[in-house]
Amino acid sequence: MHVRELEKRYDVVFFHRSSTGVEPTETGRQFYKVAISVLNASAVAEDKLRELSGVLSDHITLGLMPAFARAVLGPTLLRFAREHKHVRVSVQEAYSGQLSQDVAEGKLDFAVVPFYNSELDLNSTTMGVDQECLATSAQTSLVLGSEVALSELPPLRMILPTKGNARRPRIEHYLSVNGVEIEETMELDTMLGTLDLVANSDWVSILPAVLSPPDKDGRKRLFTPLANPPLTVEYMRITHKARPLSRAAQAFADVLQEELNNVLEADPLSAR
Repeated sequence: MHVRELEKRYDVVFFHRSSTGVEPTETGRQFYKVAISVLNASAVAEDKLRELSGVLSDHITLGLMPAFARAVLGPTLLRFAREHKHVRVSVQEAYSGQLSQDVAEGKLDFAVVPFYNSELDLNSTTMGVDQECLATSAQTSLVLGSEVALSELPPLRMILPTKGNARRPRIEHYLSVNGVEIEETMELDTMLGTLDLVANSDWVSILPAVLSPPDKDGRKRLFTPLANPPLTVEYMRITHKARPLSRAAQAFADVLQEELNNVLEADPLSAR
């Protein structure tokens, strides 16, 4: 109704409407770009008022992939809570597709993902590049060194993400082009379930090194970086184009970045 009112008031057409849906006109596209800048300016002005109040207080919502929730989230939350006691934080754990959609719909201030839908109205900022590792039981019979070439190992029982997971195509492509022999596969989209199965069986999985800090003692699991060739994953912070980060959200993102850096700069190998 608001759109039709604007079209009538200014004698313009924002959308071509048909029985199959709507398509923006050139006028609609140009007006959208201006509207985005207006919304950005409004958010900046509101954040400036919070800054002038002298106290950083807000409610921020963010989304993280499961790997971050295991190793990076805890230290970030503890540090942020000490430094900004008046900011309330809500965290959602999900995979890339869901997080991208939630940011695009304004449900989250930002999210951290390895992949996102480029067709959505999102901005992305690179946070770091991580190594993919072979995750095995600490009692594995596989011969592992400081790095591992999967093509040199006997046939593996491999836990893979489900076909709807954005990681699946990359892992399958890597296994295929490098001639890795797979004896059996299992599909799991639960990180805790995957880690538990790896620790208590001969099933293995390909997981990012950011997951490895809790296993540094090498008692349950080993994380060995892939080599010949290596496989990496890029972490990105995504935000909506019309909603710049508030001071509180940016402060949390900064702490998260520093804690991630600490993990990425550490040796991903568990103790041998």
